[in-house]
Amino acid sequence: MVTGGSSGIGMAISKKLADQENWHIVSLSRSQKKIDRAIEQVPELKNKVEFITGDVSKQDECERVFSMLNKKYGLLHALVNNAGVVTWGGLEMIAVEEWNTMININLSGPFMLTKAVLPLLKKAHGASVVNISSIASMHPGTSVAYSVSKAGLDMLTEYLAGDLGPYKIRVNSINPGLVKTNLHLDNKVFTDKDDYLVMLDKAVARYPIGRIGDPGDIASLTSFLCSDEASWINGAIIKADGGATLFNDLIPPKKV
Repeated sequence: MVTGGSSGIGMAISKKLADQENWHIVSLSRSQKKIDRAIEQVPELKNKVEFITGDVSKQDECERVFSMLNKKYGLLHALVNNAGVVTWGGLEMIAVEEWNTMININLSGPFMLTKAVLPLLKKAHGASVVNISSIASMHPGTSVAYSVSKAGLDMLTEYLAGDLGPYKIRVNSINPGLVKTNLHLDNKVFTDKDDYLVMLDKAVARYPIGRIGDPGDIASLTSFLCSDEASWINGAIIKADGGATLFNDLIPPKKV
């Protein structure tokens, strides 16, 4: 199951896993509108991915999802906690309501959903949980609320890796740098698409590898962590950022 699987990184993960014959993918999204948009953008997803609606920030919704999965499938091999929201600003800009929303969806959501579906993960005898975090968890960025929620998600990853390891459940975190998706536009961080594209273009200079991320970059790593090939990787916080966290303008520039 992939949360937030109808847009951006989540949709890329859903498609990557669905293209492999040994996976049946359930995509959980808060918005039917985003589900319809995803199917319009990638029509083949309609036959490859089972789209359902639900809000991970609500405990009763998480329990409803568990009941549905339990009744229909009886076990769960992999959970990708990808659903997330973003906002902009520091302490003086962020309203308490925005803070609560950020924590509820980005941090409490993965906690509550993982807790709700734990019985199904146990039955898989080798399940994988992948939390999609951010390099903002390591270096303050975007907003105080976003950075704190992702830092908390990284600690949740490390704690659950030890806590659930005896059940043969692996828990790892992927921390992307800037990836071109609809996240900033959908969350009104940018209200003008042209302004967003200008920001992306300027950001390239911070990435030693010479480009910002593509959702497929994160999907490939997620697919690996969900597979048996990653059976000894547990509690890892993996940066997937094109080297952005290593950026230092004192390093001599290269002419290539």
